[in-house]
Amino acid sequence: MYKSEAFMKMPKYPMLVEGILIEFLADSGASRSAIRPCDLPCQPQLTGETNESISASGHVICERFTVPLNCETEGGEVLKHAFLYTPACPVPLMGRDLLCKLNLTLVADSRGVHVTEREQVCCLQAEPKWAYEWHIINSDWAEMMCELTKNRTKPFDREIMLPDKLHCTSHVVVERDDQYEKDWFEGEKGETLSFEKMFWTENMCAVSVCLTEKQLQFYLMAEDSVPHLSLSKGRGQTWCRLGLFVKSCVCATDWREIGGGVKHSESLRAFMTECKHEIGVERIVVPIDQKERENHCMTNICASDIHPALAEVPSELWAKHKYDVGLIKGCEPVVITPKSDYRPCQHQYPLKPEAILGIKPVFESLLKEGIIVPCNDSPVRTPIFPVKKIRDQGQPTEWRFVQDLQAVNAAVRQRAPSVPNPYTILSQIPQDATFFSVVDLANAFFSVPVEKDSQFWFAFEFEGKGYTFTRMGQGFCNSPTLYNEALRRSLEPLTLTAGTALLQYVDDLCLCARDESTCVADTVTLLKHLAQEGHKVSLTKLQFVKQQITFLGHVITPNNKALSEKRVKAIKDVPKPLTKKQMLSFLGMCSYCRTFIPNYAILEQPLRALTTGKGLKSCDKIEWTESAEEAFLNMKVQLSVAPTLGLPVPTKPFVQMVDEKNGFMTSVLLQHHGDRLRPVAYFSSKLDPVAAGLPHCLRAVAAAEQAVLASREFVGYSDLTLMVPHAVSMILQEQKTSHLSTARWLRYHTILLDMPNITVKRCTTLNAATLLPTEEDGEEHHCCLTALEQVCTPRPDLSDVPLENCENVLFVDGSAFKDPQTGLNKVGYAVTTEFDVVTSGSLPSHYSAQAAELVALTEACKLMTDECVTIYTDSRYAFGVTHDFGALWKHRKFLKSDGRPILNAPLVADLLDAILLPRKIAICKCAAHTNNKDFVSTGNARADAAAKAAASQQTTASECTLLSENNPDISSS
Repeated sequence: MYKSEAFMKMPKYPMLVEGILIEFLADSGASRSAIRPCDLPCQPQLTGETNESISASGHVICERFTVPLNCETEGGEVLKHAFLYTPACPVPLMGRDLLCKLNLTLVADSRGVHVTEREQVCCLQAEPKWAYEWHIINSDWAEMMCELTKNRTKPFDREIMLPDKLHCTSHVVVERDDQYEKDWFEGEKGETLSFEKMFWTENMCAVSVCLTEKQLQFYLMAEDSVPHLSLSKGRGQTWCRLGLFVKSCVCATDWREIGGGVKHSESLRAFMTECKHEIGVERIVVPIDQKERENHCMTNICASDIHPALAEVPSELWAKHKYDVGLIKGCEPVVITPKSDYRPCQHQYPLKPEAILGIKPVFESLLKEGIIVPCNDSPVRTPIFPVKKIRDQGQPTEWRFVQDLQAVNAAVRQRAPSVPNPYTILSQIPQDATFFSVVDLANAFFSVPVEKDSQFWFAFEFEGKGYTFTRMGQGFCNSPTLYNEALRRSLEPLTLTAGTALLQYVDDLCLCARDESTCVADTVTLLKHLAQEGHKVSLTKLQFVKQQITFLGHVITPNNKALSEKRVKAIKDVPKPLTKKQMLSFLGMCSYCRTFIPNYAILEQPLRALTTGKGLKSCDKIEWTESAEEAFLNMKVQLSVAPTLGLPVPTKPFVQMVDEKNGFMTSVLLQHHGDRLRPVAYFSSKLDPVAAGLPHCLRAVAAAEQAVLASREFVGYSDLTLMVPHAVSMILQEQKTSHLSTARWLRYHTILLDMPNITVKRCTTLNAATLLPTEEDGEEHHCCLTALEQVCTPRPDLSDVPLENCENVLFVDGSAFKDPQTGLNKVGYAVTTEFDVVTSGSLPSHYSAQAAELVALTEACKLMTDECVTIYTDSRYAFGVTHDFGALWKHRKFLKSDGRPILNAPLVADLLDAILLPRKIAICKCAAHTNNKDFVSTGNARADAAAKAAASQQTTASECTLLSENNPDISSS
């Protein structure tokens, strides 16, 4: 226990908690602040969060935390804080959590230990570091460089060095080096530094320095750095990181001219321009104080700080806080049209106390603005469920106000969606665009009003009272479409410079201009128009006149696009999915990036297979396989090395390379860029079950069709040359197309050969490393028509016309009918010549007429082993099995697209084997029941009569080998 006199000498800090004055003991050794039950008149609400501690006696004590309580300091600062609620603590404790939040520190001096605000403290390092620097003395040049840095870096993710602090560091030591310092200050007067190139990214900017031989003698920095002038760093980064950045830029070899004297490096995602200057400097030595260095940064930014031109924009455009809402001028209120008289009414489920406190500021702000109004008589009720936002470590906890409108969406009529395709909207960026601006509209959906008689549809309950929204909110099924249309109408009067493009995707706008001055003028015009129309814009998310922007998860530069690091990191940080729902969520995130990943469909197949188990529910756990584990890691690796793609140019022709491997279509869309082909997008997909069962050459045709459909939104009606390692045109133009159904052949022919902008060519020599067709697939190695003939027929010499001078001519038929007396099926077959019956027999009653035809044809082939024979059949089914489908079915192991066996699979297999027995064979189709007197009609009639006669006999063992009656694959008819 603390002694009272000792306690009086300890550092204390008084603070109001829920209106009660409590004197806390400031304890920097305690991680969490604590209060006792006796400190407050009544017990506060407690959360489920607990804290375990070990007492002096060794016992483990588990105690709970309060909900955030209202607090007020002596200086009038108001805040909320959750305390550890413990009776075991002898005094109220203010731990490191509150000390840091209130910016307090403990200072020891002659008076003892007391609590002081941190900015009032002068902290000295026990062993301070000292930096020897060339300090810039030309203030005009320094201000110019800082202004350039402002314009070339992202406003809200950077810290810029103040002009009077610009320097180039030569040496850093822990203790001052007397000899070095003596030589340092004996240097020449009127010294200058030679600056060469400026390098910058979204938040980093520096200028490389070329030192003279004498100056190099003083440069003793680490090997991973080069002489440079630091201008800007990212928030949370250290200034020393710029040394490595500049060295990487100096060593990079992939700099490419993008116009205006600016070069771009795809590997570093950085820009470079010449910066030849000779600037006067003075030599100084300064102590390094990280806090002081941070104070040398310019971090407080208003609109005019981003660019002077933004001073023309009305200040009411900028959202004053995160809940600030606009109202589109003249916007037609939303009218809800129900499907029926049904009105969903769902009770509000209990919410956690911290969730209620988390959304209360949002609720109160929207209530004050009239976005939320009281509504106690609505027949509709849907629950709200606050969602905690994902924040970076150290950031304050925030909650998102979310309403579950699934029941409402099911009860109202949904409009056809009219939101642009995020995959193809980037193709609208003009080819000559070099500068871009991105505008993010704040709380966009809330700027569309809801018609008064329809507002009850969005009613909810909060703290026991009924409320509803007067504006359209997120979660409503029609919100994206309705807002997209409202914004489009709002932008219709806007006039921009000729050649400037404005891309709209829901509440994100991207302006693309040919040059910097045009981009500045048009962006200001756009912002002024938005202000006049009643919109609100987030200043913190504004990307103003940049050569590199982030839009829809893509990093856009002139003529190029790449995945943003934030999106890639979000996917890489996803933990291993455990349930079907989690896996589908992961695949959905990856699928958005599929146009950047070659062979994406092949990569994701093992993961997709985990979600297709029979009866597997969304919350059920999935069973990981070794191939899925490998695919999960490989997917993240491929995202990390995703290439930078070119932006599609509609005025240029496209080239698309297509290949098929193991039932998957893989393709890359290319356009000429200089003297080479540059990738625009990658496509891949799994062939449908029927196409996947086709022979290799036909699968290539199916893959070509899928590739054209996949790239249609990129290509439009521009000229497209389709390169396939198979003779697609010849296969489709060949008269014999019985290996494809009529509908499928017509579809392939229409898309690949009839489209006026598509030219299909066969390629033979392409690099396999680019995932394009290989030489082994080319014309020199195989003929597609010959390969199809071998695969699609049981034997290459099988003919459908009678053999010349053939002595053996047979007629086959099968018969099945129902006995009127017994009601049982009578089934039989027969093999005859024109005059005689060669063999016949009855078959089990569950055989169909088609099965009987197959048996008859099989028996005829067996009878003509090692002979030449012409066989006539009037069955289109039996004829099709031998000439059209049988070999393909055998290729697919006699399975249908759903995995079940085809009809009469064993009989078809027997027939395909029997066809190989004759030395030479022709199976011909003849007409049935013609009553003609020619020998074919006569022979067919004799076979028909013999089959009926055999069917009328009792079922006996036949000369042919019959299947068991219990075989389920033989259906009756």
